Amino acid sequence: MNWHQVIDERSYEMHQVIADVLRRSPGQLVLVKTWIDRMLGNPDYSEQNKDALREWQRVIDLEGVRGVLAVLDDRGEEAVRMRQSTPFAVLMPQDKRLEILDKYEARRTRASLAGV
Repeated sequence: MNWHQVIDERSYEMHQVIADVLRRSPGQLVLVKTWIDRMLGNPDYSEQNKDALREWQRVIDLEGVRGVLAVLDDRGEEAVRMRQSTPFAVLMPQDKRLEILDKYEARRTRASLAGV
C-alpha cells in the first residue's frame, strides 16, 4: 500500500468516527453548517476550498444527514475526493483523532519503503 492509500484509509476511518457522531446526534450537523457558512464568508479562504465546501453544503441542504452519511460511508472515488476537503473536523473527538493519527503514523515508514 502506498502512502496516498494509507492517507485515504486514515481519512475513511476518521470519517467513520464522525458518521457515528452524526448517527447518535444528527443535530450536530448544524455545527458543520455554521462552520461552512463562516468559511464561505471568509475572504482569505481560497475559492478552491470554497467550491469544495459548497459541494458539501449542497449534500447537507438537499439530502441532510442521510446524504452526508452516504458520502462518509462510500469508498468510491467521488466520496474519497470529497472527504479530502472535509468540513467535519468540528465533530471529531480529539482523543479519537489522535488515536487514529498515531495508528497511521506507524504505517508511514512501511509505506515509504514501498516506494511512495
